[in-house]
Amino acid sequence: MKNLRVTLTAVSALALGPAVGPAAAQNAKALLQSADNAIGASKVNSIKYSGAGRISYLGQNFTTTDDLPRVDMKSWSQTIDYGGKSATEEMVRVQGNNPPRGGGAGFPITGEQRSTTFVNGNYAWGLNAQGQPQAQNDQAEARRFMIWVTPHGFIKAALADPNASVTDREFIGAGRTLHVVGFTTMGKYRATGEFNDQNMLERVVTWIPNPVMGDMQVEIRYSDWRDAGNGIKAPFHIHMHQGDHPLVRGMNYMDVQASEVKANVETASFAVPDAVRNAAAPRVNIQTTKLADGVWLIAGGSHNSVAVEFKDYAVIVEAPLDDARTNAVIAETKRLIPGKQIRYVVNTHHHWDHSGGLRAASAEGATIVTNELNKDFYERVLLVPQPRSLSPDRLSQFPFATTGPGPGKLETYRERHAISDGEQSIISYHAEGFNHAGDMAIVYLPKSKILISADMGPPAAGTPVANVSASSVSLYNNIKRLKLDVSQHVPIHGAPSSNADFEKTVAPAAARTRPSGPEGN
Repeated sequence: MKNLRVTLTAVSALALGPAVGPAAAQNAKALLQSADNAIGASKVNSIKYSGAGRISYLGQNFTTTDDLPRVDMKSWSQTIDYGGKSATEEMVRVQGNNPPRGGGAGFPITGEQRSTTFVNGNYAWGLNAQGQPQAQNDQAEARRFMIWVTPHGFIKAALADPNASVTDREFIGAGRTLHVVGFTTMGKYRATGEFNDQNMLERVVTWIPNPVMGDMQVEIRYSDWRDAGNGIKAPFHIHMHQGDHPLVRGMNYMDVQASEVKANVETASFAVPDAVRNAAAPRVNIQTTKLADGVWLIAGGSHNSVAVEFKDYAVIVEAPLDDARTNAVIAETKRLIPGKQIRYVVNTHHHWDHSGGLRAASAEGATIVTNELNKDFYERVLLVPQPRSLSPDRLSQFPFATTGPGPGKLETYRERHAISDGEQSIISYHAEGFNHAGDMAIVYLPKSKILISADMGPPAAGTPVANVSASSVSLYNNIKRLKLDVSQHVPIHGAPSSNADFEKTVAPAAARTRPSGPEGN
């Protein structure tokens, strides 16, 4: 998915408020200098946190109202070089005792899942399974900004902003007053920090651009402050939220308990690999294959879409990732099916990598077809004109008037939805018994006997029974339940394959999981 993964190395901001007067700036500077004295921020050139905790998969909850699916971090470390504007983060994730409900790449985890990410100036990268660097330069800016919302980084960046301001915020129920400092850095990223009477930073609130949430709120709480040596203090407990919204809920993203914090470590700096420095800018790749009369697979990236021609209009199945990907899919659909309006876009499920392009579909004027479980979230969060100042998209730049006319917006269903002109049909069925997403749809084209599915396989032909996933078994069971006559499988991830291969590979695995006795035979 293309959503930025913000742990402790990525974030962004809302537009500045009213102009700050000299007195407010002077008061902010005085408070920040006191905070510097309290934790020794100016003494910290680099810092390394080590510990363990838990982390969640952003935008992959079972339903839109559930918390994010979480796993344990067996180990976690983060090293920051403030002068070099660089950071690295390493973690080993395991499933632990967390429920295997929801999605995300590699979720639920079998064994251990390792992750190492870096940022150095304008360059960002991660390591693949073989330990080779993989460029992620489109994430460098956000990761670099996240350096400045760590406790010591916050004080450094806020002191560097001549327009930083401070206000008092009284929490009447708790009988406390906190001093809230706001600053802007890197030209557009804004953050606020809450300081207590001991001048310790308790919480940071900031924003990061996201295709689904717009200027997405990120909240970081710092507690359990301890001495780290040489007059330096650091928080040993860090808790982060991402994607909170007053119409949704608080989304717990990360919780870390540090076992060790070292300041001014010698190993904080690292070089940018040549493969990252010389990497080409990411671009949207489109590859089209005709699947049947009036049906085309639009592939070329991590997520596929399908374009379908009707007598008087066109339909797209799946608007993934973001504006860039879905606008390219829309342009390709218009090339394949000229002169016909894209009337519908069919959404398989709400996970952010599968719904991140729905705003582009809405801007096109298409009606979005989705499960009724998503209605409130799509209408009240995803499609509303909330702030998108950090990364404006097509719908925010060319909005429809609230009073209309505008797109059809949503058509929702509980179990089944059909689009038909008498010859061509697209039928969406709610998939039952699927732990990945409670709103999951499988999409069937009866004329061509094509079945489109997301995150359910199908597995490669000949996959051993023991390696067939529960998701593919769920797909098999839903096909049998609905009595669908399938000839070809078209996954949102991967290449098309035959139903004959699917049956040979998955049927034995499905038989193994079927209950014994009269009802299971």
